[in-house]
Amino acid sequence: MNFQILDADYIREDKGPVIRLFGRKEDGKSVCCFVPGFEPYFYVNITGDPDSAGEILKERFSSAIKRVEVVRKLEPVGYQVSKKPMLKVVTYDPGNVPEIRDDISNIPAVKGIYETDILFRNRFLIDRELHGMSWVKAGPLSESPFSGEEARYCDEVFTATSLEEIEKLSNAPLKNLAFDIECLPLGGSMPVPETSPVIMISLSFSPAFKGYDTMVLVSKDVEGVAGNVECLGNEATMLGRFFEIFQQYDPDIVSGYNVIDFDIPYIADRVNILNESGNSLKSVVGRDGRILSYRKIGNRTMVSIPGRVVVDALPLIRSQYSLKRYTLRNVAKELLDREKLDVAPSEMEEYWQDTGEKILHFIDYAQRDSELALELCMKLRLLDKYIAIARVSGSLLQEVVDGGQTSMVENLLLREYGKRDRVIPPKPSDDLVSFRNRSSEGLKGGEVLEPKKGLLEDIVILDYKSLYPTIMMAHNLCYTTVVEHDRPDSETIKPPSGGEFVSAEVSKGIMPSILENLLNRRVETKNLMKNAANEGEYRVLDATQLALKILLNSFYGYSGYTRARLYSLALANAVTSFGRGNILNTRAIVNGTINKVVLRDSTVFFTEDIDAIGEDDRIVALSVVYGDTDSVFVQCSSEDPVSLEDAELVGNKIAGNVSASLPDPMELEFESIARRALFIAKKRYAIWVFERSGDEWKDSIKVKGMETVRRDWCELTSKTLNRVLELVLKEGDVDAAVSHVREIVDGVRNIDVQKDEDIIDDLTMTRMFSKSASRYKNKQPHLTVVEKIEERTGAPPPVGERIPFVIVAGRDLFVNRAEDPEYVREHNVPIDVDYYVKKQILPPVERILGVFGVDIANLDYDSKQKGLFDFSDKPKEIPLNNIKKREEKPSDDSQAGNAQSSLFDF
Repeated sequence: MNFQILDADYIREDKGPVIRLFGRKEDGKSVCCFVPGFEPYFYVNITGDPDSAGEILKERFSSAIKRVEVVRKLEPVGYQVSKKPMLKVVTYDPGNVPEIRDDISNIPAVKGIYETDILFRNRFLIDRELHGMSWVKAGPLSESPFSGEEARYCDEVFTATSLEEIEKLSNAPLKNLAFDIECLPLGGSMPVPETSPVIMISLSFSPAFKGYDTMVLVSKDVEGVAGNVECLGNEATMLGRFFEIFQQYDPDIVSGYNVIDFDIPYIADRVNILNESGNSLKSVVGRDGRILSYRKIGNRTMVSIPGRVVVDALPLIRSQYSLKRYTLRNVAKELLDREKLDVAPSEMEEYWQDTGEKILHFIDYAQRDSELALELCMKLRLLDKYIAIARVSGSLLQEVVDGGQTSMVENLLLREYGKRDRVIPPKPSDDLVSFRNRSSEGLKGGEVLEPKKGLLEDIVILDYKSLYPTIMMAHNLCYTTVVEHDRPDSETIKPPSGGEFVSAEVSKGIMPSILENLLNRRVETKNLMKNAANEGEYRVLDATQLALKILLNSFYGYSGYTRARLYSLALANAVTSFGRGNILNTRAIVNGTINKVVLRDSTVFFTEDIDAIGEDDRIVALSVVYGDTDSVFVQCSSEDPVSLEDAELVGNKIAGNVSASLPDPMELEFESIARRALFIAKKRYAIWVFERSGDEWKDSIKVKGMETVRRDWCELTSKTLNRVLELVLKEGDVDAAVSHVREIVDGVRNIDVQKDEDIIDDLTMTRMFSKSASRYKNKQPHLTVVEKIEERTGAPPPVGERIPFVIVAGRDLFVNRAEDPEYVREHNVPIDVDYYVKKQILPPVERILGVFGVDIANLDYDSKQKGLFDFSDKPKEIPLNNIKKREEKPSDDSQAGNAQSSLFDF
């Protein structure tokens, strides 16, 4: 039988633990596969006679240790000539491992213990070479003796002794369920489980459930409702129906918007409260009959539903999209162009008590919330990347969705370490992390070259392909190749930062081997994308190549992450030191060795490759004007205009020359062309860039380190800078940029809140309410708004929300004049226009226009404050050297203009 692995755990039986795999078959049936016979174990490094030590451990921990085997292994870090005898300690139960590991580690003869904190299910997947979301062939099959409570909500239950992973690109027909609850906020305050009942639950399905894409459960009788609305007599009956539908639909993916921090804990708490009052609700949601529950660890809420994957759209969108606010209303509008229906908390009691249009609107409002949550997951393909990462890294999908990149990297390392007979240490203690944090101050990052400041033209942008991964491959940099005790007979690799590593000929490192595999698979996957049979196959392949890219770029960061199992400051510094050398070497080659090239008949020549300069030849002078870690910006200067095609030829010629000086697989690639670039400082620039898209060029303006991409500035700042950059970079017209800023400033200075309601959105700033107000050391504007909202509604916004605020006029301290934008609209509160002009708009604009000699006084304009003899609003003209005003695009860019992308494509 073939099925796709969705989740895994284990159950305890008299004969030992039994692995339990949940999944779905291609025919749509859900399955539970039991695999008995797998044993928990860990490793112990000892001094003295291993056989005697093993007997001592077996005798001392007889109730936990099943047997002890002497094995030969390599230690986690360092080049080692030979393996050392270690003990493989096999226990009766996975729980025995944490019970005895500390006692064993305190025995004087024990040098170290390894792999004591690997989850039993993960240990099984690693050892059997299985991956999360992979397809497996199970056999031979037998009727499972464990088919009672352990898997009663699966279509098929069986036992298998053999599992073999098989190649299959597509996913099983997964079932997606999104839900959202509505609670009754008494007196307009924030609802709390102790007093506020759940009054409605909306559910959205993909595929449909019994013909319905959505359903709404209502805890009272309502007349005139649609066919997909079920009216139940009370809250307990409604919740019971919710769990019944949940079990009948049997979802694989359970989602919602803020469902982990709000909806799931709220339902679980309400069930407990109702049961304490005499109800007998069974909140069964797991495929094994497990009830709905959650755990709080600090500010984090943990939810686990056996056999299913819980996906909260809110944190996924936060990680993938940079938005000013992450309310469902704003996210739906920005990403789906869909409006969220709204009922104000202060009006919910009124709507709930109504028997006419208002209660029907309230039901529609509830339905829309679950619809939007499911649409976000499905239309934005939020899970595609995570499914691909699970398949590549081997982690379970729930772990990938919940965790960071650390667990994915460690999963790959554990698999390869096991194949090479190396052990891996447990996660570091807090004391060890503190020590590493102190020592990590010596970690030096990538090289950033000082830019040639100002407005420049015709810049070729070159990129090192997967710089840090290829450095690690090229120089065999790894925990397992660093020279610590054993030394090779041959020469070692000595990075600029110090330390020594053995060459691949002596011992190929584990990390370079993993990276090589990932890189090769990515190349293969991108080639397969060119011949994808359909859109679905293309999408899976695209997600796979992205997953491979993410994992490729995660290994360097992992080496310097102080909470990693494997940590090496020497390794991290070695990687960046080679990277810094590459940037400096590239600048030396371009500015010194190459210096200039000759364009002849659509071919680029180095000057030493031709005998003489012909009459029709064009000389292009080259100069590196900026560089940052893995990117090099080369300006092309010529008496005649340089077309996009010519610049591409030059870029490829330079890249090829530099790549020839690099060890495999390092490579410098042509990436794009900046028609104009404005450099202000290191890591602060804006470029009008053209990139190849098939036979055409697509253009966009990209920004680094400016206020257009920072969320702690108001939207008007971003919009103003976007337009200023468009005028300067695309049109070369600084005068027009100055005029635009003056118009914006004039509009702000003469704002009328009632007439210009929409401008409040543009003046709104947001900041993350990341912890409870009492934990902030200093007063901050968004905290002022949090306090005001709590005073007005009875409850503060939830921790983790971005709080919107505007600054209103008044004599109080700035921090006390922050106000809720909705309150400002409703009460026509005047805005502090001086703050917005002098603190929000003009400073970032001046940093751009100041490059051209524009004075800030020339930008602060108020049409109603003109002096008696102010005859003209026109600012003084700013010379732009040889940049034409209102410059037309070159003829070779005509196609690009038609394909222009959005102004800021992040």
